[in-house]
Amino acid sequence: MDPISIFQRAVDQTGQIVSGVKPEQLGLPTPCSDWDVRGLLNHTVGAVQMFDTAARGGAFDGTRFGQDLLGDDANGAYDRASADLRNALGREGVLEAMWAMPFGTVPGMMAIGIATMEALQHGWDVARATGQQAEFDPELSEAALGTARMLPAEQIRQPGVFGPEVPCGEDAPAHDRLAAFLGRQP
Repeated sequence: MDPISIFQRAVDQTGQIVSGVKPEQLGLPTPCSDWDVRGLLNHTVGAVQMFDTAARGGAFDGTRFGQDLLGDDANGAYDRASADLRNALGREGVLEAMWAMPFGTVPGMMAIGIATMEALQHGWDVARATGQQAEFDPELSEAALGTARMLPAEQIRQPGVFGPEVPCGEDAPAHDRLAAFLGRQP
């Protein structure tokens, strides 16, 4: 399967989880110790917007992460950002282009793998925080885990990104192995 389809499936999977969040759950803690559910959803929408901007050839703008991107409708904010991103991914040559990311400019083919990992992991985080029994696609989780294992440790294992790997059995579901690799307790 091509990387764009994999990423779009990851964004859609996370969108299903986001749509299951109830307003009274927004203050719950998450596996991301810096954020409650609202903060995590705000970050997740910001990441989708960031990938949209990058896929269109725009510069990285970290200020979006300090803004309220959700308003009164987290699901609507995620849906709008996802629709914009889907349009950006349809552009000719999007994977061959260079994408501006927080850690530097990288080829679109590499950026989309990172984007898939980000979308899936935060979907897992939201599901875990809100008690959702999400149906995680093992193919997507395996692809994201493969990307995570290829990234330099200094790039992903830093405060505010992902933590040190925690133990997880090789027979665990792929989405739990990904979460453990990225410092979450499955």
